[in-house]
Amino acid sequence: MDKLAEIRERLAKAAHKDSVEDSMKLRELGIDSLDIVELLLQLEEDYGVHFNDMDMVNLVTVKDLLDVIAKQLN
Repeated sequence: MDKLAEIRERLAKAAHKDSVEDSMKLRELGIDSLDIVELLLQLEEDYGVHFNDMDMVNLVTVKDLLDVIAKQLN
């Protein structure tokens, strides 16, 4: 499984859903802001990525999150 698929799975698990779509807004997942921050910190640790302040402001959808991570992994 590729890393982005793993991250989608983690988002789904955090949201208690079977799956998530790229177009879904992070807030629609039922994950509160504290949970999102904790998830981002865990992703930074696990995948060696970093979310700067601008990234944090611009993360609205699952796709936004995956794009930031994909850019850093490539």
